Amino acid sequence: MNKLEINTAQNVKIEYNLASLGSRMIAFAIDYFIIVCYYFFCFFLLDTLNITSNDPYLFYGIMMALTLPAFFYTLITETAFGGQTVGKKIMKIKVVKLDGSRANFYQYLSRWSLSIVDIWMTMGGVAITSIVLSKNGQRIGDIAGETSVISLKPALKLGDTIYEETLENHPILFPQVIKLSDKDANSIKEIYQTAFDRRDVGILTALVQRLEKVMDVKHPDVMTPNDFVLQVMKDHYTMFKDK
Repeated sequence: MNKLEINTAQNVKIEYNLASLGSRMIAFAIDYFIIVCYYFFCFFLLDTLNITSNDPYLFYGIMMALTLPAFFYTLITETAFGGQTVGKKIMKIKVVKLDGSRANFYQYLSRWSLSIVDIWMTMGGVAITSIVLSKNGQRIGDIAGETSVISLKPALKLGDTIYEETLENHPILFPQVIKLSDKDANSIKEIYQTAFDRRDVGILTALVQRLEKVMDVKHPDVMTPNDFVLQVMKDHYTMFKDK
């Protein structure tokens, strides 16, 4: 899976998994289905009420007013749900800025506006080509809005990245973990799990800074914040597993 690499203000590299083209297309199909169902609902509602049967212009006028939210569906949902439509929520993908943070309204607006060009006018051809060729998996709307779409699905279970990988002869790189109690270790795991699930750089950075202070150790420049926290948890597990 392709990665979106960013550098935080602390000049450390964080990686996100980019959403696959398949997951984005399925999310779009789900959203399109919802929009079509809404259009049919509005049509049958007016037809059932039969209040505009003698005036077709009035019928189409009311129909346009009722279906206006569907026209702005993507813009409304991404703004309200922090970068996700219903389809994106189901597929566990999300629109973010290129620095990994939450996009703003104007960036959602750029994506929505240019979807007319790269999705609707070309039946998705331009969007698919741009996503495949772009380094960060961006369609034209993403490039204009400086956004990308990431996957919220963890590549591995948290347990797979910590204890199952801790071998009997695991080298302890940070003996300062002796300063951490079992309660501290559980808290670290819970906080890391939250950052892991949300792909939240801020939580992870704050956790690293707290560990540096408590353990009186400096986070190595050659180690990513994610690897540093995992190493601390593995070191603690190795040091205390037989005690």
